[in-house]
Amino acid sequence: MADSPSRASGEPTTADDSSESPQRELHHITRIDIEPSEAYPNRHPTHGWQVRARREGKRLSKFFADAKNDGRDGALDAAKAYRDQLLSDMPDTPQKPRKAWSNTGVVGLSVREKDEGAKPRLYVQLNWIDSTGKRKAASYSVEKWGLRRALWNGCLRLYRERQEAGYPVEEPHVMFARSQEPFADQIRAEQKEEARLEAIAEAERKAAEYAETPEGKMEADAKQLKSVEEALFGKV
Repeated sequence: MADSPSRASGEPTTADDSSESPQRELHHITRIDIEPSEAYPNRHPTHGWQVRARREGKRLSKFFADAKNDGRDGALDAAKAYRDQLLSDMPDTPQKPRKAWSNTGVVGLSVREKDEGAKPRLYVQLNWIDSTGKRKAASYSVEKWGLRRALWNGCLRLYRERQEAGYPVEEPHVMFARSQEPFADQIRAEQKEEARLEAIAEAERKAAEYAETPEGKMEADAKQLKSVEEALFGKV
């Protein structure tokens, strides 16, 4: 129900897409327009303005939906008022510029949280410099791949890109081993859940195989006859 068309891909648009307000009026404010796409047909439509600010290492964020603020312009006005109040309440102490960081122990590889509408999601984010000196970036969804596989995808991509650009690079399995250490608890929980699902799938597969054997068919027939008897005469 946005007042402006959404991108076909369903990816969020940003404040740069808006021509209604000068860029200087939209600092700390991002436009979010998300629609269902072929890749995510069940995605809930989300339209509004996101206010983001960071002070003393803390990220502050609030979303103003068009539907709850009388449309796009009303949501923008509410976002600006919140932004102005938020900044006025913050200390005037100059903030140190943020440095590039990695929370995996592998340079250029981080696990980060991204705001997608009202629900943050985890991604493995990677950055590298190509052979022309241009900075490149990519990411892998933890929701889609799982944390271990997303980390492996990131390490493998970094290895290939840096090797192609002619830069020194560690072997992917070395980077992968190091990148898992800060997330050991989360990875163990992920592996435990994967093992549980695999056990269920294996049990269902064996049950299906047994049902096709003569013994399985006889057992199924006996259960069916027992159910008929109980329906006719009740449980004995």
